[in-house]
Amino acid sequence: MTRQEKGLWTAVVILTLGVLVMGTFMAMQVLHQGKEDAETPHDANKEEGSTVATINGEVITDKDWTDALKRRYGSEILLQMLNRKAVYAEALQRNLVVTPKEIAREMAGAMDGYDSEKSYYDAMKSQLGLSKQDLELEAGYRLLLEKIATAGIQVKDDDIQKYWVEHREDYITPEKYDLSIIVVKEKSDSEAILTELRNGKDFEEMARSESEDSYSRDAGGKLGWIDQNDPFQPKSILQRAANMSIGDIAGPVKVEDGYAIIKLNDKAERQEQSAKEVHEEIRMELALSQADPLPQVEQMLRDKYKAVIISEIPAS
Repeated sequence: MTRQEKGLWTAVVILTLGVLVMGTFMAMQVLHQGKEDAETPHDANKEEGSTVATINGEVITDKDWTDALKRRYGSEILLQMLNRKAVYAEALQRNLVVTPKEIAREMAGAMDGYDSEKSYYDAMKSQLGLSKQDLELEAGYRLLLEKIATAGIQVKDDDIQKYWVEHREDYITPEKYDLSIIVVKEKSDSEAILTELRNGKDFEEMARSESEDSYSRDAGGKLGWIDQNDPFQPKSILQRAANMSIGDIAGPVKVEDGYAIIKLNDKAERQEQSAKEVHEEIRMELALSQADPLPQVEQMLRDKYKAVIISEIPAS
């Protein structure tokens, strides 16, 4: 698995984890209810379940809710639960562990492209309903699965060094700019705004009142952190930002929608990781390229630990 493929795997897992978290709650509720039903006398009223909601005089029972969740997510969640039990059993047998440092490194990679750690966790919470703990648990599971998949695969140091030389650009973080922007249609308007800014007008206030860029206007013109080679930003802006100092305001810059005035709020210098720093990451990437696909490893582990689905999942 290459660095890019691993990034894609991470993105897919993050998207499916939202379903997993919700479904796990549902599954645990079903298991708990099943245990209670087995320990208490049969009650015809209890079978219908307690009311969890009402609408237009109709009730939705706990059983209705649970059955709907099982129809929609049941197969996927049950499979995920079996995978986790099988992987944890195998890790225990092989004495494999994932350290907090490894999880932190994995999370740092997932945060690439976000303004800060807080903005990443806020985005995951608002978009997918996932907490920091949810994300760290999933990262730990994935790392454990990778260790199982690559157990016994030997990677030579010479191969690691060769890979680093051939893919050196993958381990370079380009210069980044924290930018704010004001966009107007006419050059004369941009020059007038630039004069006001140089005379002490507040950039954020001017952006909210004057900018025609709907993406950044409500945020006071803030674009956030942008890579030096960001393909979605005008080259004219990136080239101007490269020659600015923190706090500088420059313009007008010709852009597709008119003319822009930009402010450099902060700058992060280009960073390159050494072969030593990424040794273990490359070793794992090369080992994964020789290993069975991770879904296949999960299947083999389910077979090894004799996973059997006894209860039929309701049809969608």
